Amino acid sequence: MLLPVLAFVSGVAFLYYGVRVLREPHLEEEFHRYGIPDARQQVGVLEILGGVGVIVGLALPLLGATAAAGLTTLMLLGLAVRLRLRDSFGQMLPAASLAALNAVLVVLFLSW
Repeated sequence: MLLPVLAFVSGVAFLYYGVRVLREPHLEEEFHRYGIPDARQQVGVLEILGGVGVIVGLALPLLGATAAAGLTTLMLLGLAVRLRLRDSFGQMLPAASLAALNAVLVVLFLSW
């Protein structure tokens, strides 16, 4: 019962954030601040695809594990950027939480 709930939370969160990354002008400014303005579109698309992947993973666990692993990696890279910029703990918390959530999902999908 835990896997479907966590997959749904992760999937919805990444669908939401992925769309925001692609559409909201202030997030375009953030990617300039991160020093990677050309990566914004790719990150948004990867977040959307990953979100779909963890939800579809409930029917195809290997896909879910792969998507969750990709999202974990994406969030760890995001944390590395924020560490480089010396962002606050509060600014890092969403990426850290989503990285941890998706790392747990990898394990759950592989054991399902």
